[in-house]
Amino acid sequence: MSYTFKNTEINNEKASVFETKSLLYLIGKSDSKKDIEYITFDCFNDVSGIDKKGNNIWDIQSKNEANLNPKKIGQYFFTLFDNSISKLNFKEYIFFCRQLKDDYKINKSIRAFGFANFETKTKNRIKKGLIEEVARVKGISVDYSSEIETFLDNVLIVEDDIAEQEYLKLITKFKNKSLKTDDFYLSVFKELRDIQSSKKNSLIENQTISNILDVISFNRHLKILEIDTFVICRIIGVEVFKYKSIPFEFFEYVKDLPRDDREDLIQECNANLSRCLFNKMSNYEFWKICEGIINYLNSSFTKDVEDIYVVNFSSYKPKYSYLNELTIKYLISLIIEGLK
Repeated sequence: MSYTFKNTEINNEKASVFETKSLLYLIGKSDSKKDIEYITFDCFNDVSGIDKKGNNIWDIQSKNEANLNPKKIGQYFFTLFDNSISKLNFKEYIFFCRQLKDDYKINKSIRAFGFANFETKTKNRIKKGLIEEVARVKGISVDYSSEIETFLDNVLIVEDDIAEQEYLKLITKFKNKSLKTDDFYLSVFKELRDIQSSKKNSLIENQTISNILDVISFNRHLKILEIDTFVICRIIGVEVFKYKSIPFEFFEYVKDLPRDDREDLIQECNANLSRCLFNKMSNYEFWKICEGIINYLNSSFTKDVEDIYVVNFSSYKPKYSYLNELTIKYLISLIIEGLK
């Protein structure tokens, strides 16, 4: 089993806004979001998701083009189709695009739909475009009629229908998305877009892999937890897991300790927060606690860690041993530090 990368981007131009939207759709809105562990960029396709064991790939072709006609849609289906007949296990084929003309569709109100939702005339023109593109690229010596029918039965069309900042909100686990302004979410979206762009520095054209997870060696990927960490650090305002200093408001709890004990305690608090965020079981609890702290700080002028803890967590019973009182107080101090 092998797969050779073709037509990959080899420059360092900024990733398009549309590719970042498709990334956030995949990990924030798609039905398979909980199964995905890695996201790759311009490897198998514009954006692709991979599960933890490397058994499946969720493939996205992203086209930020206005007024796509049916024939061109069919032509743009080619990369998805080509992957569908490869020896690797592609779980889903997603065509992410601007909103298509209502005349093309049967049910005009839905934004994610299968090929069957196209009007008959539109289906025929899309199919014709794909058949011609397959013939142009692969030649006519092999009949792909059956494979094309199977692909069209399985392709998912997703129309972009929300603003950039709304896509970013999809991956935050706060109940109250308005904790931060739209301008804040938009700035984080743009920063994520630039991170995505930086992953395209490596040259992988014509490189061949034998197993899905071999793609990780090219460093054109992000782990879901890396994206999670990036977002939460931007929301809190400090690099939570790289913070080496003692937060000013936390000094009260360590001032009487010897220097080595201070360092050990800070390290322990950081380790506890890392365990909480990086463990899928406790990840939501981490977001929930952060939301409670930020909510309170937004409505209160106090920076007294003890008061904040008593008001919000005096009756809190930790679901996980590493979310102890001192760790929560440390987190409160970090968030206060980030809001300065």
